[in-house]
Amino acid sequence: MQERQKGLLLTAIGVLVLSPDALVLRWLNADAMQVLAWRGLLMAIGLGLLLVWRYRSELPAAARRCGWTGIGCALCYGISTLGFVQAISLAGAANTLLILSIAPLIAAALAWCFLGERLALRTLLAILICLGGVLLIVADRSPGNSLAGNAWALASATLLAGNFTLARSRPRVDMSPSLVPGALLVSLLGFAFGGTPALSAPQWAGLAFMAGVLLPLAFMLIQLGPRRISGTEVGLLLLLEVVLGPLWVWWLLDEVPGDQVLLGGAIIFLALLGHSLLSWRRGPSSASV
Repeated sequence: MQERQKGLLLTAIGVLVLSPDALVLRWLNADAMQVLAWRGLLMAIGLGLLLVWRYRSELPAAARRCGWTGIGCALCYGISTLGFVQAISLAGAANTLLILSIAPLIAAALAWCFLGERLALRTLLAILICLGGVLLIVADRSPGNSLAGNAWALASATLLAGNFTLARSRPRVDMSPSLVPGALLVSLLGFAFGGTPALSAPQWAGLAFMAGVLLPLAFMLIQLGPRRISGTEVGLLLLLEVVLGPLWVWWLLDEVPGDQVLLGGAIIFLALLGHSLLSWRRGPSSASV
């Protein structure tokens, strides 16, 4: 298997593992900062354990290799997570995830500006088609739309793209260790401005499993993606969560998306599928993405 194919596969698996995240946040139905306090702490612990298992005694050296780029990734991840949880709380799962889907557009612009990467025609076409799907979802006039929630989601998408671009700038270095201080930053902000949510035992168990097991595994896999594929393509694969996240919420919490949301999600999914199949057949290249 080529390095590019490994990058696509690892990132896709990470996104699938991440997809129930919005469902858990909507199910908890608690203050966003209170959830962030424990979500960040559990994420840091879970990811730390995974990194210890992976690197063992080499973990301190792996963390030092991240350098200033790692600090940038940590800040981008931390504030992006803050924006994501706030947006889910204010605007709901579908709106938040669809706005996050513009992350590949932002990643493409950042990579063009700072890394000198060119866009392959198939990637540009996929972005344009996905944008059409996003516009259909945005135009849906479902109740519960929130300007503040949409603004948080936009900030989250921008910082997510920044994280991918920074990781892409040093493809030989694994930036996963940088996510631990990013998660701790989120936790610190959560405890400072929120505290501990009043959750039932099943809700605590769900939060612990999602934040302590699934999130660390998902983000470690996703963070490995930019070492083998572009930040734009990582962002495109994250569109899977845009489709799957609202479906989880619809199925289990009966938060029904409108017809336009379903149509837009179908367009995004088909564009992503076509792009991924074309990328799977393509050999590695650093000139275009």
